[in-house]
Amino acid sequence: MKILILTQHFPPEKGAVRRLYEFARYFVQNGLDVSVMTAIPNYPDGIVPPAYRGKFFCAEEMDGIKVYRSWVLPASNSQPTKRMVGFITFLITTLINSFRVKTKFDLVLASTPPVTTPVVGWLLSKINRCPFVIEVRDLQPESGEEFGNLNQSLFTRTVRRIIHALYHKADRIVSVTDGISTYLEAIGIPRTRMATIKSGVGREFINADSNGIRGKFGWDEKFLVLYSGTLGWVRPFETVIEAARQLVDQPDIHFVFLGDGQKKSALENMVRDYGLKNVSLIGMQPLENIPYFLKAADVLLECLKEVSVAKMAFPSKMFEYMASGRPVVFGSRKGEAIDELRLAGGALTYPSDSPEELRDLILKLKNGTIDREELGGKYRDHIVAHHQRESWAQQYLTFLKHI
Repeated sequence: MKILILTQHFPPEKGAVRRLYEFARYFVQNGLDVSVMTAIPNYPDGIVPPAYRGKFFCAEEMDGIKVYRSWVLPASNSQPTKRMVGFITFLITTLINSFRVKTKFDLVLASTPPVTTPVVGWLLSKINRCPFVIEVRDLQPESGEEFGNLNQSLFTRTVRRIIHALYHKADRIVSVTDGISTYLEAIGIPRTRMATIKSGVGREFINADSNGIRGKFGWDEKFLVLYSGTLGWVRPFETVIEAARQLVDQPDIHFVFLGDGQKKSALENMVRDYGLKNVSLIGMQPLENIPYFLKAADVLLECLKEVSVAKMAFPSKMFEYMASGRPVVFGSRKGEAIDELRLAGGALTYPSDSPEELRDLILKLKNGTIDREELGGKYRDHIVAHHQRESWAQQYLTFLKHI
């Protein structure tokens, strides 16, 4: 079975892009012929690695996966307008370069966002006269509108009509959360055409140690509260900085932000203006080191703006957080991710606009009022039992084989 996967982002880029890479690698290991059409790497910092610079088309192989890369306008997470132009250039250059690939595919799978990827996927499925599958990792433009990244306009209404039409044209749809599946059913997609395939997590997170991270950064005597991921507008980090300001009388409590994004400079300005010595923004770190950072933390932090679409969200980092065996503090009142924490053993939540409640939770974890080892252990056990990546990959493979 020859499968073509379309995704704008793919390793060596960082972040949730590893989902499809790990699944594609599993498909290859189980006998499928997998090709990926993706962009020249530049996410999330907008920097193209030297090996790919100046190339309009590039073909390579990664762990048995045939990877075909097309030029896009490079753009960082902090350049949303350029990123939108990049989405359009990906559509155009991938269509052009698709004629260089002579394989006749049995199935085309397009992962969204961005919304341009399913457009390419649908066209290539028609050319190949084969089934078309859309993987929905996030609802766009709905998420962008609710989180405030996009203003409601004729443009977003047009984009919504296009992507909804493609949902209806797809032979099957894979969603990454139960909430997305429920939303798709509400707009008329039959459940019989859908599957929910969550990302899960690999053994490298479950089995990791801290690998000397604390000593390297001078954190040996600190109680570490760590966030790992994109520093984007959908997360109210201002509440976290304010909580850090309220904890300056606890000099052993230290907040760490690992990652980059649109909010990084604003957060750095807040830290500087407050004169905070208990907050570090350490930028992007090598992907292979992320399990060590999570294991080095005492508490892991996540937060989302409290809008209706956030209730359907399950940030992929949550599987990694829980696998690390560390307690998770989540800034939101409701949502699928919080339900999973409750199912695993308990959810520590605070209103995303309440630094006081976040402060109090951190102090309870530090002084032992909440047993962080017990709670973290329950999270890890839950992940081992229900969310190992190989298990989800097998479900994905079975779903695709039966189309």
